[in-house]
Amino acid sequence: MENFIEYCLPYRLTALDRIKQYGYTIGLLALGAVLIALVGPVGILLCAGACYLAYRVYFSFLYELEYTLLENEITFTKIINKERRREMLKADISKTESYGPIDKMPANVKNVRSFVSHQGEEPEYFWITQKKNGESVCILFQPNERVLAVFATRARGKLR
Repeated sequence: MENFIEYCLPYRLTALDRIKQYGYTIGLLALGAVLIALVGPVGILLCAGACYLAYRVYFSFLYELEYTLLENEITFTKIINKERRREMLKADISKTESYGPIDKMPANVKNVRSFVSHQGEEPEYFWITQKKNGESVCILFQPNERVLAVFATRARGKLR
């Protein structure tokens, strides 16, 4: 039985994300203005580079989270500004230690990776699994009903 599920969740910026977004952008633009004042004509080229970098930094905060499930493997990808893809993590469902709603997450988890969109559309779940190097990791994500159905069959008995 082949399972292929793919879906995207747009990420909603938190207040801290907004502060970082505007702070980095304004800082780079200010750096460009200082370069023009200090370096002169060459500073104009450096300012153009700083402005381009500010543009890229500003839009790097606007992204979607994509979950792709193929057979036993889930890939978490970040799609930045609908043009650049960055694979964040791959994990195998067969190496599941436990999973369940986020309110039943154990308190002593150390290595936590969050792939939550802050949208509230899908319920949040935790998933404790092992990466390829054998290290245990806790993944926070928002699976839809189809992904949960795959977990129910492939990680049977590990729901909290």
